[in-house]
Amino acid sequence: MANRSGQYDSREARKSAVNLGPRPSGLAWLEWVLPLCAAAALVVMLRPVYVPRLLTGTATTPAAWIAWALVGALGGVMLFSALLVAFFLLYSPIYLASKAPLLVGKGGWTDRREVRFYGLCFTLLVVLAALAVVWLVTGDWRWIASVFLALTGFAPLIWRGLV
Repeated sequence: MANRSGQYDSREARKSAVNLGPRPSGLAWLEWVLPLCAAAALVVMLRPVYVPRLLTGTATTPAAWIAWALVGALGGVMLFSALLVAFFLLYSPIYLASKAPLLVGKGGWTDRREVRFYGLCFTLLVVLAALAVVWLVTGDWRWIASVFLALTGFAPLIWRGLV
């Protein structure tokens, strides 16, 4: 039976333009792939002995090409997550400064979850700044890289728990 514009058949599920669930089902794989990638990158960064033999030699076999393609794809996903983390960390002082009158009580309504999210982002920014000072004093960059890499990998889980 032909439907008029705007009508849906009972067998056809109406798809909303906005997903109102706690997380999009298409991105659920990020919650377990990103932490695994971050853990693997941390192991390779801190213990280079554990790099798989397939990745250390020349890429002459199809298996090596597939492994490097997988590393590149997962590295791209990690890089995108790192860019999002960096954006939210660097934007958090700007957001909190703009909401300062509202936080004191001289303004309108403020979403507490949003303020809590940016407050945690600002706290993480301060921790990373302290680790940057440790890096400059000791010359050991692995602390700040490890914390940022772990934060990048676990960001969907942390932020989903906050909001």
